Amino acid sequence: MPKVYTGGFSAFKVTLDSRATFDSEERARELVNYLLVHPHFAPNYFGQHEPLRRLTPRRLDEVVDVVMNQAGQELDLERVISTVFFARTQSPRCSYSVEWARLPHKAFSPSFYHVEQEFVRDPVGLEEWLSFVFGLLRLHEAWYADFALPEESSQKHEITYKQRLAGGKVIEHTTASGVFLEYGIPGVYWGNYFGPFYVEWFGREKFETLPCVEKRWLDTGGIFFTTAPTPFDWDTPAARQLQQAVKEHLGADAFFDIETVRWLVRELEPIPETMKPEQFQPPRRVPTFPFTVEPPRCKSILEEIEDARRYFEGQGYTCVGVEDRTVTFHDGKGGILQVTVGPGGKVVYQPKL
Repeated sequence: MPKVYTGGFSAFKVTLDSRATFDSEERARELVNYLLVHPHFAPNYFGQHEPLRRLTPRRLDEVVDVVMNQAGQELDLERVISTVFFARTQSPRCSYSVEWARLPHKAFSPSFYHVEQEFVRDPVGLEEWLSFVFGLLRLHEAWYADFALPEESSQKHEITYKQRLAGGKVIEHTTASGVFLEYGIPGVYWGNYFGPFYVEWFGREKFETLPCVEKRWLDTGGIFFTTAPTPFDWDTPAARQLQQAVKEHLGADAFFDIETVRWLVRELEPIPETMKPEQFQPPRRVPTFPFTVEPPRCKSILEEIEDARRYFEGQGYTCVGVEDRTVTFHDGKGGILQVTVGPGGKVVYQPKL
């Protein structure tokens, strides 16, 4: 995940997933002009790395060129990625990370838009920020977006667990865990946006009857809805109940669930450093996308199967079979552990009831 330049301020963040590209001068200029035309959110610095450069009217063409990543396109038109950072140092402080990609193994590109928390404490400021972001959803042709405070994101994605390093040493490790959009919906937050693809997939009637505080149909064909009166109320019992109700209404099996991951990891830790906590999430329901993705491959499937067998047998599990990419183990308590390796790999543990 690219670094987001927050400038050291407490931010309210929007994360959106998109397949749109800003690879032409027209598209890149449209985005840059949109950012600059909004007086409260116009950035005054830009760049691909620190230190960022001051954004002045004379540098407008330079900004457009950086967003396009013309140099990268000239090197390889079929495999190109662009990440540009913008910062606003006046009040309200803002920071943006705009990404687009044309890579065979990348389904969606995440972009981040942050604004100073104090600005959205005022209902007028919050409404102005939402209006600004709704225009960005259109420009990015966003498929999905979440609106949350960092504390909410951390609570729903951060996990601490025991990890066994290659040399055998066990350490306590804290990391963010989640799921790429092509493998499931990342979660339900204070604010949520589902683009027209997901509206059709879940069914418009599901959103018409969705339990929420507020919902708005946008001119993108997508829907925005909230689960609490303000972003600062995300952790109230009522908000948590509503977030769970949203999952159940749309189908909980489509959403990433950190609590399930935490439980499974606690049951199986220490886990090898080659495995990520999100692999312990049970399979999620995903749509059939109108595109294909070529997952990057490092080790062969046979090598990954052997790694999984060797590790879990070393942890006291008994390998009882291998079918396709899935290795099945029994534990000493009557439980069953299934480890699927390769693209979309996962770990499923069923304790004896």
